[in-house]
Amino acid sequence: MTDKDDFELLTDYVARGAEGAFTALTKRYVHLVYSAAVRQVKDPHLAEDVTQAVFIILSKKAHLLRRETILSGWLLRTTRFTATNVLVSQYRRIRREQGAAEMQNTVADESAWERMAPLLDKALAELREQDRNALALRFFQQKPLKEVGVALGIDADTARKRVARAVDKLRRIFIKQGVPLSALAIAGALSANAVQAAPAAVVSAVAAAGILKGTAAASTSTATLIKATLKLMAWTKVKTTIVATAAILLTTGTAMIVTMSVTGFFGQTVPGSKLRLPVGTGTPAIALGSWHGIILASDGSLWSWGEDHLGWHALGLDNIQTQPCLRRIGNGTDWISLAVGAAHNLAIKSDGTLWGWGQNLYGQLGDGSSARWQSTPVPSVPGKDWKQAAVGRGGHSVALKKDGTLWAWGNNWAGQLGIGRTNRVVREAMQIGSATNWVRIWAGTIQTVGMQADGRLWFCGVNPNPAIPESRTGASNIFVPTLLSSDTNWMDVGFGYSVAFAIKSDGTLWAWGRQAHIYTDPHDETLDTTPVRVGTNTDWQAGSFSGAFYHVLRKKDGSLWSLDASEHRVRKPASSYRPLEFRRIDLHKDLVAFGAMGDSTGVALTRDGEVWTWGVALGEYTPVSQALASLSRWVHLSKEPRLENVMRAKPWQLPNVDPSDPSIK
Repeated sequence: MTDKDDFELLTDYVARGAEGAFTALTKRYVHLVYSAAVRQVKDPHLAEDVTQAVFIILSKKAHLLRRETILSGWLLRTTRFTATNVLVSQYRRIRREQGAAEMQNTVADESAWERMAPLLDKALAELREQDRNALALRFFQQKPLKEVGVALGIDADTARKRVARAVDKLRRIFIKQGVPLSALAIAGALSANAVQAAPAAVVSAVAAAGILKGTAAASTSTATLIKATLKLMAWTKVKTTIVATAAILLTTGTAMIVTMSVTGFFGQTVPGSKLRLPVGTGTPAIALGSWHGIILASDGSLWSWGEDHLGWHALGLDNIQTQPCLRRIGNGTDWISLAVGAAHNLAIKSDGTLWGWGQNLYGQLGDGSSARWQSTPVPSVPGKDWKQAAVGRGGHSVALKKDGTLWAWGNNWAGQLGIGRTNRVVREAMQIGSATNWVRIWAGTIQTVGMQADGRLWFCGVNPNPAIPESRTGASNIFVPTLLSSDTNWMDVGFGYSVAFAIKSDGTLWAWGRQAHIYTDPHDETLDTTPVRVGTNTDWQAGSFSGAFYHVLRKKDGSLWSLDASEHRVRKPASSYRPLEFRRIDLHKDLVAFGAMGDSTGVALTRDGEVWTWGVALGEYTPVSQALASLSRWVHLSKEPRLENVMRAKPWQLPNVDPSDPSIK
């Protein structure tokens, strides 16, 4: 039985159920598999589980293997997949043990094997199949070159060259990992150490499991591991870059995550990037959506970064879906005004024309098309007399003309367009009333606020009274601009989650809306219908309100302060309320624009073009989430896990890239 080759033994096992055939295969390769498992999982007990799982998988896949399959190479690859699954499931435990492992002193005169063993299986996975097979036959099975050649269908001399070439590829991979070894040292270390004996109990257990065709003999944890590995193996052409992204390995005695960082630079500059935007004589602006941001530089150019979270092309960069550093939108330098929503954007040029890009599900771009989105700026509502635009996070658009008239289009389910109609979708721009004295406009998720020339504020959209249920159809909403306050000293307006804010010329901050009591008085929600004072400060100059729970305000002395209500994402009883605190942001710069987003993100632009940000790093993902997302694609999960963004508590500088700059070509 043992004189038969691998394929003959597999045939006996598959066709006739010969238990002795599988036992012979087990004895032939169990030490190879166990050795590879130990190198990767660094735990003999886990290695036993991996080894058993690999041979159960072999029993299930035996009928698919062909005569030309090099079984040692196939087993090394399957061990790699299985060990990766084990490491992912064990990752939390490994991290807990990492601190202790890092405290152990390394031996100064490590042998070549001790230095290369932690990297070996990853390096083997990066090789082409024919090179991996050559090494498996030569060093893991200890076959002479003549037999290597016969197995690969080549002569002995060609086999020698192929083995030498594969060893050299390993050498180059090790050098990149900081382990310089000669080809001779690698070959010698492989010959002496590539395979170690598996415990006798493992040999018996593996053979028995294979004879029973697997899962019946496997523990629950091993069965789960087998299932995950079989899914992972469903991809017959696994690219090396994906393997590098998803594999969580133990390297040099400590736990680390190996990633191919293609979407993030983790706080470092990228090739060709700069750390300042161009500077001109215009008025700069920062506007942030839900997962992206856009900056209008003072030279009239537009720059965006972040991600198209739901695929609406909100970045304006054509087909670029994720952009971790600022990237220029087109080549224009004639932009003068900017408005950004959750998924769509509007901007005005110096000639008075209005442009839009991103989501167009409700016709909110105003381009008159039926397209669901536009990936780059396109002409919006016709005219050359547009002065200011505002966009709501719920998908509506409003814009102010130079003649003082106000226009609106897009999503109208809460009456936020102020046109007196309940139509949910309005695809053509309609004038709001007949007034010609509008001077500024702001848009929230489902509300709109406008200021007239006398300084008074007018409001339309969802009713701010928390005692009145929100209604998509309904009568409770405010469908035409309604006077909010008779005061005439308002300066700036913004929106949070179910709340609106406004700053007066006396430096005081005010709030109203269904969640205003979070910022004012939690004991009397009836006060939410009209503006109520927030805090006692009298030196606020301007604010950027995120549409969620994190807000940034500037004082008259130029300092930036945050107002963070993120703890109120879950509604709390009034009895547990404690006043929110304004906290100074440690950024001592000459600032000309700033913005806030979500529950933690802030951005600021300096007079000389530096962009500083803190909180969620838009478009930049943690190594762990990238690895798990890649692994989920391997195993064909129905729902891929959400990529988690990098978080930074302190301000850091955001690089920028201008594709039209010849200096970075």
